[in-house]
Amino acid sequence: MTARVFASVPGIINRTFRSAGSATWIRHREDGSVASDDLVVRFHQASEEIDADGFVQQSGKPMVVCAKADALRLEPSRASGKAEAIFRNDGRDELVIGERSYDIESCSHDGYGLLTLKLIG
Repeated sequence: MTARVFASVPGIINRTFRSAGSATWIRHREDGSVASDDLVVRFHQASEEIDADGFVQQSGKPMVVCAKADALRLEPSRASGKAEAIFRNDGRDELVIGERSYDIESCSHDGYGLLTLKLIG
């Protein structure tokens, strides 16, 4: 019952809070081929993190939030593993946002269908 109630949350959040535009997701596949597609994202130039004591730390690292379903629609072969492995780091995947290229540092899943990517660039 609960899963059904929250199933539409990622789509609602992306429609409500996304800024105009998208990112180009460039993927270097295992067979040596390269694929690129547009991915709907929310881009944050700098992020804030709040620790357990309530202190806010400003981070200079850019961050992107996207729907897990959107990413899997573009790359269904990565659905078999963990959600954190949909986006690959170490230069294997990158995002181009506003003519600037970003490498992916890490990917985390919130459990409600959204992925948070920390970027390097």
